[in-house]
Amino acid sequence: MKKLTMISVFLLLMVAQAIHSQETSRDVRFTIKTNPLAALGGPLYVAFLPVTGEYKVLFEIKTTSKQSIETGLGYLGSSVILNMDELADSIDKITVSGFRVQLKYKFFITKDEAPRGFYVAPHISYAFAGISNKANSEDKITLSKLNLNVLFGYQVITKGRFALDLYSGLGFKMRDYNIPNDTDFNELDLGNRVAPNVALGFSFGFAF
Repeated sequence: MKKLTMISVFLLLMVAQAIHSQETSRDVRFTIKTNPLAALGGPLYVAFLPVTGEYKVLFEIKTTSKQSIETGLGYLGSSVILNMDELADSIDKITVSGFRVQLKYKFFITKDEAPRGFYVAPHISYAFAGISNKANSEDKITLSKLNLNVLFGYQVITKGRFALDLYSGLGFKMRDYNIPNDTDFNELDLGNRVAPNVALGFSFGFAF
């Protein structure tokens, strides 16, 4: 999955460079973006498997000629590629519901005016989700994760106002799991609570 993501981002970067010459000098202040592929695997994992899919909207505002701020809000549901019911054999039906909020402040480092070109950005995000037994609402665990990263990215905006943002970066993640002792979820392998984090992704949308 990681290799496929890296290949996809590399191909998108090539596309961005190819259409860079189509950029316009018309002023752009706002962008609205998303990434439908996040529905395959959201920010929360169990045993290295994506237990959530994310459905998100990102909104970016130009603050100065070389800076912008980006906020994001996402709904977390079940991943479309993972059957959660198979993770805990003693549970017939598992439901997943949660949210994610994030904030990114971009500093553009090339001659392009924001929000175009290469940038460096501190990034913070917080995700929370509850995983419960549909047959018994008391049989439930909660998962949360805080991400702190420094991102390096490139954003292209074409003459037709199509926006494409590609990024990667490093940081760390802090995960917190609340698992009552008397639930059927105790058999799950939840992994490390604190760990390094490698960020890699893209989003696209419309600029105006």
